[in-house]
Amino acid sequence: MKLSFAKKLTASYLFVVAVTLLFTGVFLSHRLKRSFLFHLEESLSAQTKLIAENVPADPKSLQGWAIAEGQKVGGRITVIDPSGVVLADSERTAEEVHRMDNHSTRPEVQEALVQGSGESMRHSATLNEDMLYFALPLNLKRGVIRFALPVTEVHQRVTAFQKDLLKVGAAAFLVAIGVAWMTMRKISEPLRDLLSSMGMETQDELGDLARTYSTMAARIEEKVRDLSRERTQLGAILSTLIESIVAIDHQGKLLFLNPAAKKLFGIQTEDLRGRPYLEVLRHSPLNEVLSETLSQRHTVQKEITLHAPEERVISVHALPVDYGQGQTGVLAALHDITELRKLETIRRDFAANVSHELKTPLTSIKGYVETLLDGAVEDTEHSRSFLTTIQEHTNNLSRLIDDILDLSAIESDRVVFRFESIIVKEVADKIMKALEPMAKAKKVSIKLNLPESLPKVLADREKLAQIIMNLIDNAIKFNKAGGRVTLSASPQENMLLIKVEDTGRGIPAEDLPRVFERFYRGDKSHSREVPGTGLGLAIVKHLVEAHQGTIEVRSVPEQGSSFQFTLRLS
Repeated sequence: MKLSFAKKLTASYLFVVAVTLLFTGVFLSHRLKRSFLFHLEESLSAQTKLIAENVPADPKSLQGWAIAEGQKVGGRITVIDPSGVVLADSERTAEEVHRMDNHSTRPEVQEALVQGSGESMRHSATLNEDMLYFALPLNLKRGVIRFALPVTEVHQRVTAFQKDLLKVGAAAFLVAIGVAWMTMRKISEPLRDLLSSMGMETQDELGDLARTYSTMAARIEEKVRDLSRERTQLGAILSTLIESIVAIDHQGKLLFLNPAAKKLFGIQTEDLRGRPYLEVLRHSPLNEVLSETLSQRHTVQKEITLHAPEERVISVHALPVDYGQGQTGVLAALHDITELRKLETIRRDFAANVSHELKTPLTSIKGYVETLLDGAVEDTEHSRSFLTTIQEHTNNLSRLIDDILDLSAIESDRVVFRFESIIVKEVADKIMKALEPMAKAKKVSIKLNLPESLPKVLADREKLAQIIMNLIDNAIKFNKAGGRVTLSASPQENMLLIKVEDTGRGIPAEDLPRVFERFYRGDKSHSREVPGTGLGLAIVKHLVEAHQGTIEVRSVPEQGSSFQFTLRLS
């Protein structure tokens, strides 16, 4: 039959008490015995010194003196010469003394002769009891006086103490049994109630409780694994989000920043958990949104501008999150809409520019047509001039529409490219011949710096001609009288770098980032003097990128500009 938990625990408790009492008794008995022996040794030492002072000098009287002195002090007195021969002994007759063993090997005698005193405790075969010996050397090197006392009284006192200790221990053990039983019942009753509530009736409460908690621990471990797996999955999802995620607790301390948020704010530190968000996210517009959401506990959606590490337009959606126990933090999603706002700006500018580019020639055409209809058509001298102007504006409109259609086709990938191995110089020569009349009219010289050894490029011949044509055309139109345009090329690794440089008025630094935008014309005072649609550079940029190349511009105002792009080698 299985023992109950209370009985097992009681038995264990009583075992500990019994062992403790046993060790305590042994320890105290040993200490008591050592104490008795210590006092006996001190007494023996003092008495031996007194006896040594009264030893007679006459060897013949030693035996009688030893017997008389031993009866007086109640101990055994032995006189030994330096060679170990016993001269007298209070417990022996003179005849027996002559038959006694040589005592030179006795430890107390050896120590007395060497160290000035000697002591030992052993069983005396002569007296058949344990004795404590103390020896001192006699004056004038006459030998050694030894005094011995039985330790029977010490044993008797220790035995009596042990009997008393056993009685006290037995009483304490009985008291411990009662206390243990009452204590264990108080401990086991709640365990029985707990197991009973679980539908388990058993004598071994602790065993069943252990099994029950083992089952619960397994379930908890499984739940922890599930939560850990879900947390890992959630972390992976949040880490791969393009949107930046920021989470703070009710005290305004950071709980989470996903990689996108760290990149957005230029944060390199890995462990930010627990740090105040005001310390880490040093951006006033964002902090105002988080503070409002945290204090007011309502959703805040706002568009803000961050100025560091670079200027970005951010759409912030912050909402309060209940973390339990009345603690409400904030979860904020930040979406970078900088490019979207740029596109919207470009779209608005595009609409405005198209409207302007269409309205100007149409207004002129309308005015000349109305003039002709009002009777000027009969005036042959002026009507022909009017019709020529109308034709020029119509041609400009046609070019504008063609450029818009070309740009739209390129951006929507509706243009078919026929890539082939091409010698750039062949294409450039034809373009230079076509643009020579225009260059002469502007008093601008064109120079080609294209060695015969240049490698071929992989390109669409027609589109490459369009790229070079637009760049040289712009270089001529925006140049100064007597200026120069240079077309050069040089290989770089697996690409060919082509440059179109001019000595014109240049481009202001603030306009350089936008020169490839549609209809963007930086210097409005001069650009309107030069005919064009404003779409040429935008088309060039898209065509270069379609060739898997790059294009950039460098310019110094009043010194000229340099457009350079790359093409793949064939």
